[in-house]
Amino acid sequence: MQIIRYCFIWCVIFLVSGVVMAADPAAKHPKTGKPLVIDCFRGTPKIDGNLKDWNLGALTPAVLDTKEQIFPGAAQGAKAWTGPKDSSGEFYVQWDDNNVYIAAVMKDDKLSNQKTGAAIWNADTIEVFFSTPKAVPPHNEHYQYGFDVKNQIWNWCNMDGAGNRKPDYLQTKSAKTSDGYICEVAIDYSHIKSLGFKAGNTIGFHPCFDDADDGPDRQLQMTWTGREAHDQSKGFGHIILSSRTVAPVNAKAKLATAWSEIKTQQ
Repeated sequence: MQIIRYCFIWCVIFLVSGVVMAADPAAKHPKTGKPLVIDCFRGTPKIDGNLKDWNLGALTPAVLDTKEQIFPGAAQGAKAWTGPKDSSGEFYVQWDDNNVYIAAVMKDDKLSNQKTGAAIWNADTIEVFFSTPKAVPPHNEHYQYGFDVKNQIWNWCNMDGAGNRKPDYLQTKSAKTSDGYICEVAIDYSHIKSLGFKAGNTIGFHPCFDDADDGPDRQLQMTWTGREAHDQSKGFGHIILSSRTVAPVNAKAKLATAWSEIKTQQ
């Protein structure tokens, strides 16, 4: 009976403090060695493929732009990469009471999107993973979404058992740019049931992209950690859900105008 009581007490402690106990350190950048951690501020951007309502200067992106972030097991790997202008990306994240938002600003000198449905990973595609903040063996504790410049979407992995389908709860709008493309996404996180989207919480995050260049098939994959996209065995990066709201895009201009008016009145 005493052993049962002892185990019960520890189970209660684990449940109460599970988020803290379960959180492993974030993965580190394969080149700089710095922890892959970004703040995720509150904000509700319009999903229109136009990032004018994102104050990008006030946000810290997840940046994928070095050869060390190329997963060597994907087709030609580093041999197919000529530098950031060939393919690279910046991923910005916000959240509100209903959705988590992603703005992916991609550089890609040759667009190729010849795949559909579950096969879009095998062309120019963005993949993002949300996970528990734990280092676990590959393919275990995460959600995996994909989207591309043709507004194709897919959900492969899903901890709730509803994966391998087109997620009707994901909104996306993309636009081509002079040196690549932009993808803007909103994901209703009521469908990401196993993760706690609450201010102060840590969510595992792993943005990745695939690049096909001229061919119909993927030539390389670049990931935030430099490991294969699903490989959670050493942890993903982290986003910290902040209670702070990101400053409006024109906040500095408004502040300067207001200060000028005050000085004039004096």
